[in-house]
Amino acid sequence: MYDIILQKLESRKKPIEVIVSGLGFVSFGFISSIRNFKGLKVPLVITRRPAAARSFLEKKGLKAVLENNPDKIKDNSNLGIISLTDDLELINNYENEVVIEMTGTIAYGTKIALKTIKAGKHLVTMNPELQATVGAELHTLASRKKVVVTDIIGDQPGSLARLINQAKVMGFRVLLAGNMKRFLNRHATQSEMQNWADNKGLSVKQTVSFTDGTKQSIEMNLVANYFNMDILEFGMHGPTVETVHDSLNSFHWDKLPREGIVDYVIGKKLFPGVFLIAEHPDKNQKPYLSYLGLGEGPRYVLFEPYHLCHLEVAGSIAKVILTKKEIISNTYPKTRTIAVAKYRLYPGQKLDGIGGDLIYGNIDKDEYAKDFLPVGLTEGAVLKKALHQDQPIKISDVILPQNAATILTGLAESPRGKEKIDYEFPSVKV
Repeated sequence: MYDIILQKLESRKKPIEVIVSGLGFVSFGFISSIRNFKGLKVPLVITRRPAAARSFLEKKGLKAVLENNPDKIKDNSNLGIISLTDDLELINNYENEVVIEMTGTIAYGTKIALKTIKAGKHLVTMNPELQATVGAELHTLASRKKVVVTDIIGDQPGSLARLINQAKVMGFRVLLAGNMKRFLNRHATQSEMQNWADNKGLSVKQTVSFTDGTKQSIEMNLVANYFNMDILEFGMHGPTVETVHDSLNSFHWDKLPREGIVDYVIGKKLFPGVFLIAEHPDKNQKPYLSYLGLGEGPRYVLFEPYHLCHLEVAGSIAKVILTKKEIISNTYPKTRTIAVAKYRLYPGQKLDGIGGDLIYGNIDKDEYAKDFLPVGLTEGAVLKKALHQDQPIKISDVILPQNAATILTGLAESPRGKEKIDYEFPSVKV
């Protein structure tokens, strides 16, 4: 596939122009990585702090200016200068095909997504949190506009999608799609994780969301919903293992649903990658798979020991533009990631969202989760009642803020006259 992508990119007369929304650790990695990559360029970055973004880019050796005029942005791009703005209207006013959403936010990210779809542009996200929260609604709207909404290869959901599709092409039947995790503390706080976050150059909220399992639940939520897979139990099974191959002895394979499950394993020596447990229905393949080092069967571990995040964004964008096909998005309603109290909480407390000190997210079956608060909608929600530690939070337990995400999901009324949410689609309550 990648040789075809490279050939098509190199044969283009003009590179694919990508509007980037958000300028954090990962998005800068992507922007820097494609500076000398033929076929892709970033003329414009939309950020809520454009002046600070300019200083940051200039310190990193990139040329950047503040600019809102589409013609001047084009001229700047031809000179190798990145334009910066906080004006979301440029999603519509600047002529290009694709926007990549990398803010890590839900409410603001939803506004960007809606403007992108309304403008008739493809939306590529490196934001599984956004996909798990409003991805189904965005997918419906994108289908009407005949554009693609997808997350990337590089994050675990997209990397698993690639691995699952590779396995299917080879004739395997996937029993389990899994995430490898080294450490889990459901009650992690920002103060506990600050030093680690600083050491890695990450935001502390992002670090906490990794540590408390919220990120993992969201990622596997997205995989389950895209491939119509299930979970065994609330929060998944999550056995502790020495190596990823120990997962072969960690599940009751005869009790799995036919469509397969998503889950994870945890162990200090594991790779930060993704894996599958699969079987091959052709019994004649057994000696071949043994010879090739996969073991004696009847089940086999297929895994990737890494995911390269921003370095795989370029290929993801190119695939979307060249094939008009998604990589992974939120489709089948199989699972949801709901909010759970980290500690005892009290009426009147305002929830601090994903990666905060008050809640974590855990995956549940869709049929059991309908009355519970999606973790992606927790930021700014105010509690109506007291909750004990590890109690799942119901939608009726909170007063939700009015923003693009809560309105799009139908869980908050439209703030008519208070804030204009700039999208117009039939049968969508706004």
